[in-house]
Amino acid sequence: MAQIVLTPTHLELKLTKAERIFALHGDLAIPAALVRGAEVGSADVWKTLGLRIPGTGVPMFLYYGSFWRAGKSGGWTFSLWRANHQSVVINLATGKANRFKRLVVAVEDAQTWADTINDALVSC
Repeated sequence: MAQIVLTPTHLELKLTKAERIFALHGDLAIPAALVRGAEVGSADVWKTLGLRIPGTGVPMFLYYGSFWRAGKSGGWTFSLWRANHQSVVINLATGKANRFKRLVVAVEDAQTWADTINDALVSC
């Protein structure tokens, strides 16, 4: 399972070897200034991902990789979503250092991670 690391300057997402292979992506380091907040993802958050470009998807089981969705609420999403785990959705501002609007990450305790990320934003 991916590891979320909060530093004073970045939110880092460290992927396992299997996640790197399935997501066709390496670790992410998002500047802290681009993090807008976090929330617990719903069980059907996978329905909001859009078109997988590139990555791996097994319908209703796992979705790993980069996803594009058109429209006003669309944009790029990086997903490490698994059906048998809770997920935290981290909302981001896009910029030169980051193309993703959000990260969807499977974690052990989504509420704790959402609270931790939101508390880190408030304390800055």
